Amino acid sequence: MRVKSKWHKTQIKTIDDIAGALAFNSWRITKNHLEDLINEAFVIEKAQVFDIIAEYLCFLIQCVDRLVFDKLSTKQRQELIIALAKQSADYYQENKQERIGSGDHWKDFIQIYNSRSEDYANYEFTDGEPNYHFLRYFGEKTQKAMTDADEKWIVQQMVEIQAPKAFKSIKKSVDDLVSVKQIVSKTEKIERKKNKTTRSKRASTRKDQPYKNTSSSDHLV
Repeated sequence: MRVKSKWHKTQIKTIDDIAGALAFNSWRITKNHLEDLINEAFVIEKAQVFDIIAEYLCFLIQCVDRLVFDKLSTKQRQELIIALAKQSADYYQENKQERIGSGDHWKDFIQIYNSRSEDYANYEFTDGEPNYHFLRYFGEKTQKAMTDADEKWIVQQMVEIQAPKAFKSIKKSVDDLVSVKQIVSKTEKIERKKNKTTRSKRASTRKDQPYKNTSSSDHLV
């Protein structure tokens, strides 16, 4: 799957920039995985869709949290995860309201996320990847959202296929989005933009040569 916003490494970005792109990519990953499950003949009722979406988003956010551990400062990492969770909740609210109906879906997602965060804290990454127990927890939570007919198969599907595939996608996204020249605060980026001299006002560095015409009357005046 193609994901959004592979930035040039020379660019300067804010935590909000990165969180926004990661939220978008996490939603796309989740949407594609729902299609994968349906194509594998798993039965997902309309009411179950957003329970599964919530589990996917929480899993992906937790993966991001581990992946940026040695890439960002503690403060930046905390700001990123908070912003990512909130923007993921925005996607959840917007889409669930459109598909299911009105409600405080944003708050519901944040409550689920907070609960899952506490549980995922008990599981680890091994060699830069979620270990079996990390994946198993994700599978078991997804299992609870499935029909009785599928619940005995879904954990194996998640642990062996879906979760590793989702992790690979979000890891690529993190690698692409965090590897920029500099990450600054939103305020600092605004100040830099204000102080930046526009191209039209910059002093010219071009050394023009005088024009000479000795061949005809079509000279410049």
